[in-house]
Amino acid sequence: PSLQQFPPTNITIIKSNLPHCMVALMLLLAGRLGADENRGIKIVEVRKIWDAAPHNAFTDLERFKGGWYCAFREGRGHAGGGDYGKIRVIASSDGRAWKSVALLQTKRVDLRDAKLSITPTGELLLNSCEYRVDDDSADIRNNTSVTYRSKNGTDWSVGTQIADKGYWLWQTTWRGDTGYALGYQWGNRDATRFYRTTDGNQYTLHVDHLRPPGDRSNEHAMFFDAEGRAHMLLRRDNAQSKTGGYALLGQAEPPYTDWEWRRLNITLGGPSMIQLPDGRVLACVRRYADENHRNWGSQWTELGWINIQTAKYTPAAKLPSGGDSSYAGLLWHNGLLWISYYSSHSGKTSIYLAKAKIAGLK
Repeated sequence: PSLQQFPPTNITIIKSNLPHCMVALMLLLAGRLGADENRGIKIVEVRKIWDAAPHNAFTDLERFKGGWYCAFREGRGHAGGGDYGKIRVIASSDGRAWKSVALLQTKRVDLRDAKLSITPTGELLLNSCEYRVDDDSADIRNNTSVTYRSKNGTDWSVGTQIADKGYWLWQTTWRGDTGYALGYQWGNRDATRFYRTTDGNQYTLHVDHLRPPGDRSNEHAMFFDAEGRAHMLLRRDNAQSKTGGYALLGQAEPPYTDWEWRRLNITLGGPSMIQLPDGRVLACVRRYADENHRNWGSQWTELGWINIQTAKYTPAAKLPSGGDSSYAGLLWHNGLLWISYYSSHSGKTSIYLAKAKIAGLK
C-alpha cells in the first residue's frame, strides 16, 4: 500500500535520539477477533535506544522482574561471510534510560535473532541461532539453534545447543508448563519441524513437516487464546508465484498436532503478534513494495490487525522506518503497547522503542 492509505495522526518523537524520524501514520481500521474493524492506533512515542554497533537489528522485548529487557544482534551488516554477530541484552527500569547488561558471543559464529520468554520456573530464556557463515551450503544452511538462561537478566548461562542440527528454532511460546517452537531448515532443501519443551533446555520433536517441503516457510509468531487454541503467523518466501509468498495463518487445538492453514493477503517478514486484552489480534511486520520480498530496500515496518476468522490483514499504523527494518517485540503494559524494532531510515541501522495507544483499551 502507498503511504497515502494511512491518515495522519499525532506522534511524540524523542528528538534528541531521532533527529530525522519520519512522521508515523494511522489508519482508523482495526481487526477484531470476530467483528468490529473500527478502532484505531495512535503512536505516542518513539525513541532510539541503541546504535553502538555498525549494524543493530533483530529485536525482542520482555518484562522481567519489574524491569524491561531488550535483546538484539550486533554485527557489521545484515549478514555475510566473516560477520560474526553478537547478541546484546540491554535493560531499563522505565523504558527511557537503557544500559547494557550482557553480550553473548561464540567464536567465528554469527549469533542471530534473539527471542525472549519467561520459563515456568521464572528464568529469562533467550532463543538464538549459531550460523556458521564461513562454512555454509545453499542446500541446507549450517546453523544450530541455541538457548541461554538467566535468573536475573544479567548473568547468563553458557549456550545450550537444542533440537536438530540445521533447524532454526525461531522462538519459544509458552502455554502453562510447556513451550512450543517452530524450527525451519533454511536453504534449497527447506523443511519444518514443530518442537516442545518444558525447560528451554531440551526440545523434543512434536510434529515433523508442519508445512510441506518446498513451501519456504520460516519465521513465525504464535499465541494461545483463552480456550487453548494455538494461532501462528508464518512467513513464506516462496517465489514460484506472488500468492505463494503470502504469509499463512495457522490454527490448532490441543495437542497441536493437526493444523489448519489459511493464506493471508500480504507478504511479510519478521512477524510478531499479540492478542490484546479485548481479544483483538495485532501484528507488527516488515512490509515490501508490491508484496515482493525480493524487493530489498523497499521495506517498512507497520502495525496491522489480523482477523483470525477471515484470515485478513488490515494495515493500521506505520512506524518511523524504512529499508532494513522490522523484527519487533510486542508487550502490553499499563494501557500501552510497547514495541521494540530496528530500522535504517535515519541512516544507521539502530534499535528503537515505540509506544502506542489502542482506542477502546486502557
